[in-house]
Amino acid sequence: MWTHSFLCRDATELERALEKVSAAATPTLAMVFCSVQHDLDRIRALFTEHDIDLIGCTTAGEIVDDCLYEDSIAVLLLDLARDTYLVETLEHQVDNVYEKAYALGERAKKQFKNPALLILSGGLTVNAESIINGLQDGAGENLPIYGGLAGDDLELKETIAFSSKLASGNGLAMLAIDTDKVLLKGLAISGWKPVGGINTITKCEGNVIYEINGEPAYDVFIRYFGFSESQNKIDQLVTIQTNYPLQLLRKEGYSVLRSPMLVDKDSRSITLAAGVEEGEQFCFSNSPGFEVIEQTISEFSLLQKDFPEADALILFSCKGRHGAFGPMLEDEVKGIHEQWAKPMVGLLTYGEFGDSGKGSCEFHNETCSLVILKEK
Repeated sequence: MWTHSFLCRDATELERALEKVSAAATPTLAMVFCSVQHDLDRIRALFTEHDIDLIGCTTAGEIVDDCLYEDSIAVLLLDLARDTYLVETLEHQVDNVYEKAYALGERAKKQFKNPALLILSGGLTVNAESIINGLQDGAGENLPIYGGLAGDDLELKETIAFSSKLASGNGLAMLAIDTDKVLLKGLAISGWKPVGGINTITKCEGNVIYEINGEPAYDVFIRYFGFSESQNKIDQLVTIQTNYPLQLLRKEGYSVLRSPMLVDKDSRSITLAAGVEEGEQFCFSNSPGFEVIEQTISEFSLLQKDFPEADALILFSCKGRHGAFGPMLEDEVKGIHEQWAKPMVGLLTYGEFGDSGKGSCEFHNETCSLVILKEK
């Protein structure tokens, strides 16, 4: 499979790049991750003009090959046969995320006997757990699911998922791949370590936690971690996302990270990027040391040993990792890219879908989720 990754600073530069590529190749599919500041209508129109199917979302940072960028447009072009993939987009609302995801899962399974999914979602308060559950239930089986929640450069106003047909702040975009013809494998790694004792969620609704250990959730954060109510909304969010994700303890013996997305001092609540249940237990966790970057690269090298060849890579890395590691996050991106040395694009997300190596794809935060594609 022919693949090509490149970076553009604006839509005009993108137009020139597509003209140049079209003179030498015939891509069928594009993955685009871009800052929310760009003109999405124009970007989408450019790919339609070149008869290239499109899936993408807005970001909190862009990745092309071994570098991390801001305020840019990251593009991956592929010449996959059109009978090996399916792009679908729907709009969801707070109360019908599960139903919309169910419809997409059902559609993917109807199209392919053995599909794997890349999922992108807009929506600052979307319950990502409902997306996972809906997709799996719609398909009638536990499909491989990778992807992420769109970002908006930490403006916290609107995150957008899009395709050629739709661009929406409540968009749910799916790329279904026929794994009988195209290899799609992935791995999600975090490195965050638990701190303190075990806590219990005693009151919640969907992805909003109202009480922890019988106390207002917001008050627990203030008392234990000391961030100030006088901080502005964005500074407060960056502080708690970067430093204090919840490590949910699964009965199967592993944990899944959940970062707060919004805080509400009036209701004393914390909104997570995915749903939780009353009685569920967790530990707080804090930012690990820089050695986690080397650990992450090392763990991805094990994936490379199992799947040494790839045509393209897609990387979904949490914006919280950027807050924790700063410029050193680029070392992680570079180390991952060097494992395969193939075209790679990605984004800094507000949450990630992926398999942490336990055989089950879930929603994560503070995690680096990698996908490799290889035509069979």
